[in-house]
Amino acid sequence: MKEKKQILVIEDENSLRLLLSSYLSKHYAVESRKDGLDALSWMSKGNIPDVIVLDMEMPNLSGAEFLIHIRSSGFFGHIPVLVTSGTDDKELPKKLEKLGANGFMKKPINPSQVLETIEKFLVGEFDLAKQMK
Repeated sequence: MKEKKQILVIEDENSLRLLLSSYLSKHYAVESRKDGLDALSWMSKGNIPDVIVLDMEMPNLSGAEFLIHIRSSGFFGHIPVLVTSGTDDKELPKKLEKLGANGFMKKPINPSQVLETIEKFLVGEFDLAKQMK
């Protein structure tokens, strides 16, 4: 049997983290962490997810700081990252693209759309530039 792909959900809001983890676990192996620092600690132990779903506004280490850290890493730079945020900053998608994000969804998010985007990441059919047009 083929091993399930690993999805890392980084979200400080408990209810959303549990909802996403539960929904995605029907299709993937899911690991969830409450903030970027906790996620980096988990990843530094040799855990390399296939896709990361990342909240922007978190305590300890923001989504932007987390992105900068993994994009500068030789081990994690290739991992597709879907960023979620409740902010109304219209420039955020462009900022995220410069930071190396692969996708963006404004909260409230729909778990089925998250799943669809993850599937596109995994087969290499997602283009952030097209999403923003």
